Amino acid sequence: MLRIIPGAIVFLSLALLFSCEKENISYDSALKLEFSADTILFDTVFTTIGSATRNVRVYNRNNSDIVISAVKLAGGSSSPFRINIDGEPSTIARNIKIRSNDSLYVFVEVTIDPTMQNAPLYIPDSIVFETNGNVQDVNLIAWGQDVHLLSSYTLEGSNTFSSEKPYLIHNYLYVAPNSELTVNPGAKLHFHNQAILWVDGTLKVSGSLEQPVVFEGDRLEDFYSDKAGQWSGIYMSPVSRNNIIDWAIIKNAINGVAIDTFAVPDVPALVINNTRIENMSSTALLASGSIVKAGNCLFANAGIMVVVLRFGGYYEFNHCTIVNYWSQYMHRKGPALIINNFYESSEGELINRDIEKAYFGNCIIYGSRPEELEIDNVYKGQEVSAKMEYLLENSILRIEDAADTNDLSHFINTRSANPNFIEPFNYNFQLDTLSPAKDFGLINIATEFPIDLYGNSRLSDNGPDLGCFERLE
Repeated sequence: MLRIIPGAIVFLSLALLFSCEKENISYDSALKLEFSADTILFDTVFTTIGSATRNVRVYNRNNSDIVISAVKLAGGSSSPFRINIDGEPSTIARNIKIRSNDSLYVFVEVTIDPTMQNAPLYIPDSIVFETNGNVQDVNLIAWGQDVHLLSSYTLEGSNTFSSEKPYLIHNYLYVAPNSELTVNPGAKLHFHNQAILWVDGTLKVSGSLEQPVVFEGDRLEDFYSDKAGQWSGIYMSPVSRNNIIDWAIIKNAINGVAIDTFAVPDVPALVINNTRIENMSSTALLASGSIVKAGNCLFANAGIMVVVLRFGGYYEFNHCTIVNYWSQYMHRKGPALIINNFYESSEGELINRDIEKAYFGNCIIYGSRPEELEIDNVYKGQEVSAKMEYLLENSILRIEDAADTNDLSHFINTRSANPNFIEPFNYNFQLDTLSPAKDFGLINIATEFPIDLYGNSRLSDNGPDLGCFERLE
């Protein structure tokens, strides 16, 4: 005799109920899909390099289930776009059921073949949805750009980079000893993840106000526009000399410019003017025992410190804004500016390195920490014997105790007031109308740097403003 236990009866009853559930699929042509966007845009995709993944969400907002009879790329298998439909990569998928008030995702990528053209290319396509006799689509638009692709590439002799089309660097671009790289106005150098520009020879960047030279990563989507650490940066080795950077934008690297040259009297390692170095995961300018002259520059936002002048050297900064309002991922621990005149050898020995000069005229040194200037000349509780010749003149700096600036051998006519940047946490370090930095600069320095980073004259009002931006009312 067959015996059925009560629990089994319940289980079998539920199984029969769900197996007999009537599907609520409607084939009414009045029922249509809705989309989270009508267009997916890929802005400037380098040839041969795949894009970031975009997605569109497909909604069934109807009270009945519907079946999408086909989802496909209009360009088919020859399209540069690729789609992934609810987790399945394909150029076409069929008979996809979406329940009432449910949705699915379609993911999209694009890779564009080289065309040997300098101008950007307009690449259109669409994702087509066929449902209940309706045809709906989502537009796909990509701008493609051919590039000079340089992978683990060495430059010897004299070389010139132009603005005709961008340069994409993988791994490294190496300027060999006794060689020179000149970069013309408007040139763009894009670096893949961890790529570096390594200079043993000489780098001469010759941008202009209207056509600055740009150094940045190779991800140009909006999401990456302010993401630090995308590439390694520019490194000038101990044998590099006479480097010049004029009218450049360097952003989103680990170290913007790192200079490891030994100071040679009257031979500057780097002269850098009219340049923005911003948004670095480590430092904007890292100079070790070097000779650096900087004018009309913005050094802004770094995960550790913005400007590091260490192991001695000779430095001049005029009309520079050195500022740190870093707020990405973690809180920083170091000041905006540090000056150091020693190091400890691997054997634990103190090595003195003279700061022959560290001059800051008409500058702003500020940020979100209460102390943004550090003079590092104390080793194991004792002041080191190396020179520490630094001077800030007609400048604003953020320090906790303003009385520390009474030493006229290091501070002449300085202020510790807030410079009143317009929107410092949104990368806008221009001065507002009530800024104490207005008209506070020395005219002789302004004469050397008569225009600011936007081309505004410093000599047309009551006096030059501090930093790299002149306030115009």
